[in-house]
Amino acid sequence: MQLKVKNSWIFFAPFLVLYTCIIYIFQGAALTGDEPRYLQFAQNLLHGFYSPKEELNLWNGPGYPLLIAPFIKLGLNITGLRLLNGVLQYASVVFLYQCLVYWVSAKKALVLSLFWACYYIAFKEMTYLYSECFANFLVCLFLYYSSKNLVDPKVTLKQFILLGIILGVLILTKVVFGYVIIAFAILLFIFYAVKKESTYLRFFYIAVVALLINIPYLFYTYQLTGKAFYWSNAGGMSLYWASTPIEGEYGDWNDAEFKAYCGYDSLVPCNSALFAKGHQQDYNEIYKYTGVARDEAFKQKAIKNIRQYPAKYFKNTIANIGRFFFGIPGSYQYMRYQNLWRILPNAIVFCIFLFSVVMSLLNIKKHPPLIIALLSLLFLYFGASIVVSALQRQLYVVLPLILVWFGWLTQKAVAVKLRF
Repeated sequence: MQLKVKNSWIFFAPFLVLYTCIIYIFQGAALTGDEPRYLQFAQNLLHGFYSPKEELNLWNGPGYPLLIAPFIKLGLNITGLRLLNGVLQYASVVFLYQCLVYWVSAKKALVLSLFWACYYIAFKEMTYLYSECFANFLVCLFLYYSSKNLVDPKVTLKQFILLGIILGVLILTKVVFGYVIIAFAILLFIFYAVKKESTYLRFFYIAVVALLINIPYLFYTYQLTGKAFYWSNAGGMSLYWASTPIEGEYGDWNDAEFKAYCGYDSLVPCNSALFAKGHQQDYNEIYKYTGVARDEAFKQKAIKNIRQYPAKYFKNTIANIGRFFFGIPGSYQYMRYQNLWRILPNAIVFCIFLFSVVMSLLNIKKHPPLIIALLSLLFLYFGASIVVSALQRQLYVVLPLILVWFGWLTQKAVAVKLRF
């Protein structure tokens, strides 16, 4: 039986309704977590600057603030801004389906798209002014236009530029992609030099366009910091926590007051005192600095930890993989009931990922250049995520790519059939 979706925008419209209801019902009454920062950055942009004038703050890129700033100017309230996430998440489902139909059967494309649409672990971030839904949308849009255009030998300059813009905005939204895309461009150029495949050269051009899109922001950060290719001053703190040499800690990120995991559950005691015992002295020294100097101080302390305790850093990196897929382990944390909800969908994702790795290694010669290029992007991102403090929401951004990879493998490379 073939399940052909004639109009994917109409077919997946019930999920737009679902996401809207989820946001209305489960959104918080006050701004929490990263929301005040994103909102402040957007308001700064409306006044002609980005980093606050009184101190350097480049904690995240301007991609998401640039998206919401016009809506703030138009008077959209917080609920309205949050509802944009529902629209973006819905659009990501549609574009993922439209991408998958280039690679797999209509039935398999539908099954994999519905899995992404129903992946309720990502629903939490949808209820906040967070950048995940925008990043999800950009990744699915990039996958769709890559699949649609790059298989065509007559791909146009306009299509190159479009893909470069999408990737460039993704960098501005999730700055880790800045360093990933630099490595991606170098790797694709090497692939082209060895294989002489035009697809690799096309991706190289797209990566170059994406980096060119970032030049205004990088010029701005250079003026503030004196450093080239400086997207954010958050990396040092993340690497510091990933490098912790203290036994019983697993490299998970924490904030300046060590309260990042406090307040989620009134029945679970705050563990800030336990973190302070091992890190307060470091913070007292590092927080004598500000801006770039503080970021550098975090990095220097992290590098020192890694050199002195390489085995512990390796253990923390393995723990990062656990957090990337399952949100565990966490230092000094009680297991909460909510952790059970992550097991089923993420066990499926983890099995899909492991299956895809094994089957790709066994069928490596069957991979077309387009799939190899996309997998290079996936694994560069994966590597960049686990060497610092990984969060599970970092998985959401590339889950659509994992589903495309798995779908292609089961359709083209291995004899696996999905049946209802």
